[in-house]
Parts: sequence; C-alpha cells; structure tokens
Amino acid sequence: MWNCPSEIAFIALLRYNESTNRQGAYTMLKTYMQAAERGEPVWIGELREAFLRDVSASRTILRLTGIDGQIHDTELWIPRWENAQERAFVLEYIADSVFNLLSCFGGRELRFFLPDDREDLLSMIEELDSIFMLSGVRRNGYGKVISISNRLNRAFGAGDFHFVSDRLTDFEKMEREENAAAAELADRLKVLIADTDTKFCCGIDVGGTDIKAAVSRGGKLLFTKEHDWDPASYATAEEIIEPILLIARLLRVSPLCRDSKLFREAIRPGASLAQIRLAVCTLEKEYKTSLTCFDSIGLSFPDVVIHDRILGGETPKTGGLRRNAQVEYEAEFAKLDQIRGGLQALCIPNGRVHIANDGNIAAFTAAVEMAARGDPVADGVFAHSLGTDLGTGWINERGEIPPLTLEMYDFLLDLGSWPQRRFPPEDIRSVRNENSGLPDARKYLGQSAAFRLAAEKAPELLQGFLQNEGTLLQVQKQPEDMRKACLEHLMRCAEEGKEEAVDVFRQIGRNLGQISREIRFLLHPRTNERFLYGRFVKHPACFSLLRAGFREIVPALELIPADDELACSPLMRQLADAKDVTVAQFGQAVGAIYYGLSEEEPMR
Repeated sequence: MWNCPSEIAFIALLRYNESTNRQGAYTMLKTYMQAAERGEPVWIGELREAFLRDVSASRTILRLTGIDGQIHDTELWIPRWENAQERAFVLEYIADSVFNLLSCFGGRELRFFLPDDREDLLSMIEELDSIFMLSGVRRNGYGKVISISNRLNRAFGAGDFHFVSDRLTDFEKMEREENAAAAELADRLKVLIADTDTKFCCGIDVGGTDIKAAVSRGGKLLFTKEHDWDPASYATAEEIIEPILLIARLLRVSPLCRDSKLFREAIRPGASLAQIRLAVCTLEKEYKTSLTCFDSIGLSFPDVVIHDRILGGETPKTGGLRRNAQVEYEAEFAKLDQIRGGLQALCIPNGRVHIANDGNIAAFTAAVEMAARGDPVADGVFAHSLGTDLGTGWINERGEIPPLTLEMYDFLLDLGSWPQRRFPPEDIRSVRNENSGLPDARKYLGQSAAFRLAAEKAPELLQGFLQNEGTLLQVQKQPEDMRKACLEHLMRCAEEGKEEAVDVFRQIGRNLGQISREIRFLLHPRTNERFLYGRFVKHPACFSLLRAGFREIVPALELIPADDELACSPLMRQLADAKDVTVAQFGQAVGAIYYGLSEEEPMR
C-alpha cells in the first residue's frame, strides 16, 4: 500500500515555494543538533516535515515486505550534511525511521530506492546491516527489532530479515488498496456479549507490575483478582507461567468456595503467590468432584501475539530470561507457548482459549462497548493502555486485528535530549530504556516517564521514594517495590494542583501526541478516536491533563478515557457498579472475557 498522509503531501507542495539553499540545510541541521545538546527534544515527526521542506534533500522510498507478505511503501526526504557530526545525526534519523517501521509491521525485507546522485546515501544504507546487527545472535540496541522479526518470520515459514538497495528510477508506485468497512462487526460483537449469559468465562490481563483477572458465569461478574508481580526479574519461563495459571485455577474454583477462608485470603489483592498456590491446591482437592471447567479463557499478554502465539520475546517482561546465562534464551522463551496449553486444560473439551497483545485487547474491549452502546465501529477502533508501559491496539476498518507487531512502545521519537542520554538506562533521569538501551517511547510515556519528568522538573516530588545505588538514581524496588505507590503519589499531587506535577502529566500527554503523529504517518488508521486504558485514566484530573497536552500536538485526534462512561455491556456495567474496583483497572480483563469467546482468528 502507498503511505503518504495528506498533511505530508501538502507540505511537499511547499518545497517548491521555499528559498532554502544547501547552506540553509546545514544551518537547519546545526540548529536541531544545538537544541539536542541543550537537552531539548527533537521530535522525529518535526524533523521529517522540516526535511520535506528542504529543497536540497533527496527523495528516498522505503519498501517493506511485512511478515504477512504485504507491501508498505514509505517516503523519506534525506538532507545533505557538511561534516561527520551532521552525517551521524542524519544516519540516526534514517535508522530511527527504519526501526519504527519494523516495530510497527515487522518484516522480511526492506528495500531502499535511492536517487542516482546520492552515492553518500548508498554508503550510509550499507552501514545498516551492522547497526541492526543482522548477523548477530545476541542482539541489543537497534538489533532488538530484528530478533522479533526473525522469530516471526521463522514461525511463519519465511527467511531472516535483510536490507536491499535499488535505484529510485526503478521504483514503481503501488496503489493503496482501500479497505472495505466491516458492516457486520457490531453484530459479531453483540453475539459475544450475549454468549456470556450462558457461559463460564475467565479473562486475564497481564501487565508489567500486576496481573488483573475477572471471572463471569451465567452473565454475572463473580470476582476480580489483582496480583502484584515483577516478571522482568524472573529468570525462567516457569516463573512467568505459574502465576497466570494459578490465578486462572483460583477463579475456576471461585463459584464453589466464596465463603472459604483460604479462598478469601487468596482472592484479596495483597495475597502472595504462596497463599494463592496453597488455596488452589487445597480447594481443588476439596471440590474435585464438583469442579466446573471454563467455556473460554481470554488472555491479554504484553508481547507480540499473532494467531494466539506469543512470539516477540524482546519486551522488558522477559528481560530476566535473557539475562539468565543458565538457559538458552530461544528455548526458554518458547516455553511460554505452554501458557495456552495450561489454560486449555482448565476448559471444557473444545473450549476456547484466545491470546492477544494487551493493546489489541484494549481496542477489542472498546469495540465491544461501542457495539453495546450502538455506536458505529465501521472506521475501526484504535486504543492504548498506559501504565508501566504503553500498549497499542488496532481493529481496522475490516474488523480485523492485523497480524502486525505494533510494538509502538519501542518507537524512537526523540533524536534530541542528549544530556539525558548520558545517564545509564537504569537511572530514572535517563531517556534510554533498560531493555534495548535506546531512547524509546518507554521513557516518554507511562510510569517511567512520570518518574523521569518529576526528577527533571521537581525532584522534591519524589522525596521518600528514591534510592541511590552508587551514582544511580532509582525508585526504590527493595525491600519494598515503591513504583506503584510513587506513581499514585505523583497523581495525587497533580490532582491537588501542584504545578510541577501538573506539568508532568501534561507533558506525557504531549508525548502521547508525538507517538500518535508517528502512528498516523505509518498506519493511517481511519478513525480519529484514541481510547486510553490503564492507571493514568483512573484519576480524572490526570487524564484531563493528558488530554490537554495531547490536543496541543494532534488537535484533529480525540483522546477518550476507557472509564465508566464506556461501560455499556452487561459485564462492564457490573464492573462499573462494583465497589473498590474501576473500569480503568479491570476493563481489559473483562474485555479479555469477551475475546476468549471469539471464533478462531476472531477478527479476521
């Protein structure tokens, strides 16, 4: 398909009215690099538009063959440079653009169509093999996205990813295929809602700091369960698998033993894994003859998930596995396939178990609630979950969850903020994340962004929550993990109107606007609505600040809270009416209930 947003096409017309010469282009690069050295952000979308206006820049086409064989064409304009420092800056711009493209789609091949008069560009493109570590085994940095693509390619019978260079004169434009709207999508979603009236269902939402789950039977929402965990510190796949399966088993016995002391202890949010394990093992034996199996289970999992398979393997959640020298990582990560089998064992014969990325579950959940309310879904649904990290999900105009990586939280948005890059990734002041070492969206959105911005704007906001490990500044994790408490504290400060805290959440909204610009450039979702789930929605004042900052960057888009106002289906209304829990917290777990009831490849 041909990718060229209308606003970018309009800017292209301005190139012919500009009087910028080559010296002007050099001055422009210097200006951006000076801003970066001062610690200011240099947003990739703004650079792209600036280079488009530079009459000395050269047109280059990037043609990506995705993991599903689909073709995606993207246009970049590459400026000329004057010295080694400027060349390095332009190379980073190209590498970041490639990285975002692969984070969005995954890929088998990326072909560059280069102008004949830019031999300097050809030599630069040849460096990408090394930058992206194509021949590497244990990759880091830019190579992370190659590891994901290659795992997906192998899973679906394709070869490893590679770059190819070609001449721009050989480029032939491909017409973009117009998607037909899925008029029947709302009806399909309403069937799922009705199915809960007669089924015993479980939905599990796996996050970076907690697991949230919900169980329903005969159209009644019986229990919700929250369990704190730290998967990034786990050294084996079993440590990730066991809590998920134990929580599902606990909810399976829930209709039989709601008055059991063991169950009441295990179902409370603060229960340890040992308490849950004891309750499950004891109660399963006690009620063995009367246990009922689930009709379906839906699982929201924070990784690349395609056709119910967890395939990405480069998220922070599996960081402990990657660091464990006692295991072979690919084999250990592959064990996560056991989650589906373990959940299937808790279901009736031919019971349904479906797994999707957490962002896609957010989009699916919004679509279900919109259908229940009678709202149109013909333009598709786009959603984010914002908490520890950013999740992104999309149901397109055809009613499909496209088989794409959609790892938007990996996006490289800021080519500036150079002083902040000099801190180690583990330091909360750094814009580089611990997973890849790159300055990606994790440190601009979600929990890490709140901590970083607070440390930058007003360190006193973090008093009592920090610990120093040598020169590192971190939010305390031991002996007690203070990350959730620290974020709640910052949210309360913003609600109370403390200026620095207010600006933290407004800036996160602006950053969400910047990633939305990049998403619109690459994906072109037809809908202009963006639903937002997660902890940042739980506090209305904080969400208002996010939306205000968001509108500054992308005024044409609407940020919508996935809160009680979106509670339209029967199970979601029951969640909204429940005490001590909110739709923002458990909405995706309820959405996972509906997703689990879907047919095979439910949105295809």
